[in-house]
Amino acid sequence: MLQEKKGDLHNMKHSSVRRTILIAIAAVMSMILSTGVCFGSVSKPAGIEIPAKLPKLDQPVLITSIGQAPGASWAKVLMKQLKIDVTHDDMVTAEGLVKASKNPKTAYKTLIMSMGTSLKGMGGAGVDIDKEVARCNALADQAKKLGMTIVGIQIEGSARRTDESDEKSNRAVTSKSDILIVRKEVDKDGFFTNAAKQKGIPIIRTVESMDFKYAFSVLFR
Repeated sequence: MLQEKKGDLHNMKHSSVRRTILIAIAAVMSMILSTGVCFGSVSKPAGIEIPAKLPKLDQPVLITSIGQAPGASWAKVLMKQLKIDVTHDDMVTAEGLVKASKNPKTAYKTLIMSMGTSLKGMGGAGVDIDKEVARCNALADQAKKLGMTIVGIQIEGSARRTDESDEKSNRAVTSKSDILIVRKEVDKDGFFTNAAKQKGIPIIRTVESMDFKYAFSVLFR
């Protein structure tokens, strides 16, 4: 009987700790998602360079990483704060876009492709940069057939512009984008600005990753 009571006490303590952890996690997520939940509360960041005229983008939105880096996850959090209807899928294929287009709830209007590579991420996903570039090209071609707008973003900064894998991701996404949003620090050589000029597409240049929230609030106004 004593042993049974000790077991019950242990289970109660374990359940209590688990509840405390879950409550703490919920509180943190609530704080994150409650910041700037409406477009009007987003202030224009200092140093951001944004064209006076930008197209209005439609929802729902699909975001994916071309290179399995965490930038797409960062961007998704910012869009969720703005109540943008966004789905994150780093393995989505052109066939997946076609399938999604047949359901009104998942008929995506905007495709966001995040640039930059993670060797760990690609290894875990069982892909390499050449496969990611091929996926990018197929996705973009199918997205255009479906009438989607393609936004290329580089939200992670210089840490994701260090090697040829990063550059392959940058070139692939930039060549397929209708709009670019990049950190200024990755555009010191003018690669993204020149690409935007050559293609005749808008480019937003930010200082910090958090500045993307303002950019999204303007594009999805």
